[in-house]
Amino acid sequence: MATASINKVFLGVDVGSGSSRAALITDTGKLLAIHSTPFSTSRPAPDYFEQSSDEIWASICTSVKATLQLAKVDPSQIHGIGFDATCSLVAYTSGTPETAQPVSISPSSNFEDHNHNIIMWCDHRAKDQAIRITETRHDILKNIGGVMSLEMELPKTLWLQENMTKDQWNRIGRLFDLPDFLTWKATGDYLPSRCSVVCKWCYKAGPESGDSSSHHNNQGWPEDFLRQIGLGEIADGDCQKLCGVGNEGQRVHFAGEHIGGLTEQAAKDLGLVAGTPVGGAVIDAYAGAIGTLGARMNGLSPTVDEARKRISMICGTSSCHLVMSDKPIFVSGIWGPFHGVMLPDMWVAEGGQSSTGQLIDYLTKSHPAYSEAVERASSSKPAVSVYEFLNQHLETVAKKRALTSIAYLTKRLHMTPDHHGNRAPFADETMRGSISGLDLNSNTLDGLAILYLATIQALALGARQILDALCVAGYTIEKICISGGLSLNRIFVKVLADVTQFPVVLPGSGGDAAVVVGAAVCGAVAYQSSLTGSGTSMDGLLWEAMARLTEASDVIEPDHDPALKRFYENKFRIVEKMQQDQREFNKIMDE
Repeated sequence: MATASINKVFLGVDVGSGSSRAALITDTGKLLAIHSTPFSTSRPAPDYFEQSSDEIWASICTSVKATLQLAKVDPSQIHGIGFDATCSLVAYTSGTPETAQPVSISPSSNFEDHNHNIIMWCDHRAKDQAIRITETRHDILKNIGGVMSLEMELPKTLWLQENMTKDQWNRIGRLFDLPDFLTWKATGDYLPSRCSVVCKWCYKAGPESGDSSSHHNNQGWPEDFLRQIGLGEIADGDCQKLCGVGNEGQRVHFAGEHIGGLTEQAAKDLGLVAGTPVGGAVIDAYAGAIGTLGARMNGLSPTVDEARKRISMICGTSSCHLVMSDKPIFVSGIWGPFHGVMLPDMWVAEGGQSSTGQLIDYLTKSHPAYSEAVERASSSKPAVSVYEFLNQHLETVAKKRALTSIAYLTKRLHMTPDHHGNRAPFADETMRGSISGLDLNSNTLDGLAILYLATIQALALGARQILDALCVAGYTIEKICISGGLSLNRIFVKVLADVTQFPVVLPGSGGDAAVVVGAAVCGAVAYQSSLTGSGTSMDGLLWEAMARLTEASDVIEPDHDPALKRFYENKFRIVEKMQQDQREFNKIMDE
């Protein structure tokens, strides 16, 4: 195999909602190659989303090997590996990666189909459990906005315990967040990341993270909380069932921190070299933040203080909004603040929208004119995606109607984007989407394009609600650093800038690659921290890598036209009124 004329290459692995990606970057941040391999999702019932860890690992192996081939890189050149993944729940028996077996989480097979051993992040089966956990009003809930989300891991764990037989439940030896499953599979060690356990499991790490008499030296699993919510059996077992980390003699790892080398089996699976350093994993949204918040602009690297005024917005199937601060700032309905889950000395707040790209797909693909749009897109010269065709068609319709901006096409069409509940800033999974202004022409191609635009605007207005809540609470935001698939949609990016009135920074790696590049940055940190040795301070390592290996490609400025600003301000008022009306409607129907 021919090899690239470089000494050090870093590998990033990103597991999203429907595919695994691998990317290789040099020690100057140049992206050498990227490859994606899809995997399946089963939906056996409404709001149930299930996956297979075996299938995901196989897809990772395919992507890694393909990326090596594309880049013409020899495995010996890989000096560090970083993993990120969705915060999905993985069930396994006890044992090593070679001996342990997947455990079914699927009631449709009476928990016998062990190929379905992942409850996906967007699975909403644990609604009742999440409500009961919130009702405890335990102090630790203040770190997740006061409301336990049914998308987090403890409600899903409680659901499994309450719906499995005793024998089925006892078969589970370990429950992982998916990022930590990947590092266990790679290294054989139960060494979960601070990012996963703090953000999704209510693990306490750092100051001001909630009072609990069972915390050990201000860090660890809140055993009294686990007992209060019905997971006392796990607490009695020193919490070993949760990611394999008990409260005695264990620690969790910072993003990218060296946790071990590839095992012989993992190296064989991936086509890499045994012993290659592996770093502490992160949730996929945090990888997107790592890939964007430190990006150089016009050749200049930001300071950490400047990066605190940037918010990372990762827009894929769902969206996450991550902002840093040097002190804890609590915001109702916003997850966090979480200490040390990205940079070791920083707090992170996390807003989110449960359905963004997914919502656009759903509303466009279910429209009567969608097939016509696909046909028109494929027959264009050159052929374009259906969404770029709709972007172009919006401009045609606006011109035909003598409008100065495509934005005005939705003057009478308004939408709330809460079709899969509202993650932030209301933390209300019962909220639902609504549309006002449909007419008998809505089923045409023009109607599809305008509905598509209304959906984009609704998502941007929902993002503004999150940013407003953060700013009111004390965060300072001056720029949006966007990544994910929707960052490639020029209309989405422009509407986001115009609605929020913030510049939107596009990553140099390409929006869709920024997340997996963030994982590769963690691979660079893994290599560096492997040289300094176990227990060495991680202060500065990740930030230095972020500033050195990432850059911005462009900045989309908001339109300050007074008429357009007034238009979006009016639509914002309408969205908030529609959400309030929905609450009133629900009260009426509950009488």
